[in-house]
Amino acid sequence: MDGNQAIEAVVSGPLIASDFSTLASACARGLGLAQVPEPVARAAIRAGSLEPLLRSFATELPGVFLHYPGHRQILPKLRAFIDHVKTPLGGKP
Repeated sequence: MDGNQAIEAVVSGPLIASDFSTLASACARGLGLAQVPEPVARAAIRAGSLEPLLRSFATELPGVFLHYPGHRQILPKLRAFIDHVKTPLGGKP
């Protein structure tokens, strides 16, 4: 959301990566956008090969963030993991 305006982005491409340094390097080479922790991108930002965007969407709080297709049936293993992660340490859900 941008204020009260919804923003829709269609993203496609051949690159799939699961580590922040690969994502930051790909972005620095002009292959797209990525959300990475600031310390991972700091040197490239200082060098001018990366530019911070969408700051209003950046998460400032520490934590675990799960992204999964909520509209599909979730496998029992994934449901158990989600429930485990959402449970506060030493507490009940």
